[in-house]
Amino acid sequence: MLQTVQWILPALAVLLFVWCAGVCVAGTLRPAILRPLPPGDTGPRWKWRHAAAVCLLIALVWQAVFWTAALVRYPDLDPLAALQAQYYGNTDARHYIDLAQYGYGTGEAFPEQYLMIVFFPLFPALLRLLNPLGVLDWGVLALAVQVPLFAAAGANLYLVLAGRFGHHRALWALAFTAVGPGSLFFFAPMTESLFLLLSTAYVLLLERQHWALCGLVGLLAALTRAPGGLLCGLALIWLIGRACCHMHAPGPGAVLAVAGPPAGLGLYFALNWAVYGNPTQYAFYQKDHWGQALGLFPNTVAYHLRYMAQWWSSNRTAALYLCGAAVAAIFLVLGLLALTARRLPPQYLGYALAYFALTAGTTWAISLPRYFAACFLLPVLPAVIFRKNGLRAAALVLWAVLGVLYTMEFFAQGPIY
Repeated sequence: MLQTVQWILPALAVLLFVWCAGVCVAGTLRPAILRPLPPGDTGPRWKWRHAAAVCLLIALVWQAVFWTAALVRYPDLDPLAALQAQYYGNTDARHYIDLAQYGYGTGEAFPEQYLMIVFFPLFPALLRLLNPLGVLDWGVLALAVQVPLFAAAGANLYLVLAGRFGHHRALWALAFTAVGPGSLFFFAPMTESLFLLLSTAYVLLLERQHWALCGLVGLLAALTRAPGGLLCGLALIWLIGRACCHMHAPGPGAVLAVAGPPAGLGLYFALNWAVYGNPTQYAFYQKDHWGQALGLFPNTVAYHLRYMAQWWSSNRTAALYLCGAAVAAIFLVLGLLALTARRLPPQYLGYALAYFALTAGTTWAISLPRYFAACFLLPVLPAVIFRKNGLRAAALVLWAVLGVLYTMEFFAQGPIY
């Protein structure tokens, strides 16, 4: 039975992906095949500052939850020690803190310093920039900085989505962003808010044709997380689509926008070269120490199903929150994209598919809900599928319940990374 499921589900995942990819290609070359969204509210009603204020309030509420969880779990410790024990033990957050303090290297300024090249440099560099003398507590800073980052990221997300899907759908997207299983990582001392801020800024600048600034933001996005390099593909699909529609040519400046994300990855490879003399040293450490390498997402479905079956009796928490969550996340993303593919701008769809293939294809992918949370297109998809607010609200309630369960397990320091 398990072998049959391990064959059927990966095959289904491939079929869904191929369908979406076909729609993306066809929609780029022949935009007329795409179905328009229903008429209604067709653009932003808020200015950037209004959306930022709403997202700032959301972030403050989440931060209060984070601090409360630490103090409740460790009532005998002082607040800073409780924070350290709660959020800097079994997650990548502690690595970013170490990098901010000591930087990359092959020595032992902190445990396993030589391995830390696998973590991209922009977030620790931001922490260092904000705390050059080290007078602030690094853990508090890494947590607190998520508030302005998410406020700005949420405001950008609203403008990007409202410009394409309308004001009300963008508001629903913000709601889905704020309460789902992966939402907690926007407010944890991690890179999700920073990456969402930069990737949405890239899209806004691209569509407004601010080429040089767009390229710079794309460079920074690629220095934050590996999927930042995929933004150049979004730009290329957008430019090709404009050419196929016989729209005004963007001019040679567009090269700067396309070149920015690959340049950011190039700088990351240069960092590897400077520290180790090998531009791809990170890949060796990822595979040797964490068992991670580039792979195919059907294999991810198969091995998570296998581990879930093996662990069901001995470690049900890991089976559910690690393996079950990964498989569910894969099919949720593919299902949403398949249902909405013909109503999405092809550059957004193409980016989401490339983002999905890169993150879900990684061998031993144990953080898929976190990875998918930072893809800016995904939260608007339920609002595109459901046209009635009642159905959207029901989906949001279900999403919030799953988010609460997932977050509680995270606070209990379960297998959520």
